Parts: sequence; C-alpha cells; structure tokens
Amino acid sequence: MKILFRPVIGFACCSVTSLSLFTAAGQEHGFYLKGDLGAAWTHDPDLKEFFGPVTPGSKVKLDTGARFGAVGGYHVTDWFAAEFETGVTANSIDSITSATRVNAVLSRVPMLLNARFEWPTKCPVTPYLGGGVGGATTIIDADPIVIGGTRLKGSDADVVFAYQAFAGLRYKINEHMGVGVEYHYLASGGPEWKADVTSGTASDRFRLSGIESHSVSVAFTYRF
Repeated sequence: MKILFRPVIGFACCSVTSLSLFTAAGQEHGFYLKGDLGAAWTHDPDLKEFFGPVTPGSKVKLDTGARFGAVGGYHVTDWFAAEFETGVTANSIDSITSATRVNAVLSRVPMLLNARFEWPTKCPVTPYLGGGVGGATTIIDADPIVIGGTRLKGSDADVVFAYQAFAGLRYKINEHMGVGVEYHYLASGGPEWKADVTSGTASDRFRLSGIESHSVSVAFTYRF
C-alpha cells in the first residue's frame, strides 16, 4: 500500500531593520542581530501512531543533527533584552521500531519570543541566560518510511507549542561585534501529520510524542 503526503514548501524569514541607541555612559542599549550555528542532539521521541496502532514502546531514533538560529533583539537596559528568534534544527532519522526501510529527516523551525538576562562586567566576556515561548513548525520529509507493509513518502508540517532555555558567553570584539558560545534546550509538543491518500490503513495519521533537543553552537552578534 502507498501513502502520499501533500508536498510542503517551507520558507522561514526574519528581517530586522533598526536604529541604534547608546547612552553617554557607554552602556549597551538598542537593537542587535545574532546568528548561531552548531550541532543538535535530539531525544528519541516515541512513535505514537503510524496510520494505525504501533508496537508499545516504539521509538524513532535520531542521528546527531545541526542547528541554525537567527535572532533580532532590543536591549531595554544593559542587563535585559527582548528577542524574536527563528531558525531550524534538523536530524536525520536513523531507525524506527519495526521499520524495514527508513530514509527521512525530522526538522523544527521555532518562532519564539525570548527574555534575555546579562551580567555586565568590566572585562570583554559577558555571561547571559534566558528563555522563550512560542511555536515550532515540525516537518517530516520521508523518502520513504516502510513499517509492516505501510509505506510513507512525501513531506508535511505541523505547528505545535514550543519553549526553550538558553545560556552562553559572549566575547566583545568591539562596540558593535561579539562572538561567543551558546547552549540551547528546545522542547516542543507532539506533532501529528495526516496523509492526503491512504489505502487499507486504520487511520490517516502519523504521530509522535513531544520532542526535546540540546544544542551547542557558535554565535556572532552585531549591535547597531
């Protein structure tokens, strides 16, 4: 039997245009942009449904993946900033319980509002931490997945609730630029995808449990 998903063409774009503001005392206020790139380790989610019941305890095992993040933020004070963050975290699927063939990628595109807290210091290194809430577009791209004679091929997306926590160290190169290292914990609700066409299956749904990931990345910040 064969199952086809509606093709999904996704594009995530974040554009920030701003004016800069610095106090006479030299404290950091105003707008900034940040990008980060690194590795992502995602917990193996439970397989809840694959177009019908699945073996209890079924898992989706994921390879180490990649993370890209893009942030636009505003420093309200020298210790607090509000941010909007997007990007992508992607992991190839290594195996699925009872699957005879797996060639697929699981991706998430978060859209989060963050609160960031910094500890201003007299040295070039500044520690920070924060958290955010919002949503994540969770995308499955399969070519194919085969479990018990049921074949899945195509891609689809589902938007679920998401939240994160993060921490990092930033090294100030000059008044505008900085580099650093960051840790992110990102969690999102369980996604559910529906097939356009099914034949001989108990349902038209493919469903996972909630997804959690840890990532470490290198970040570049530009302050206006």
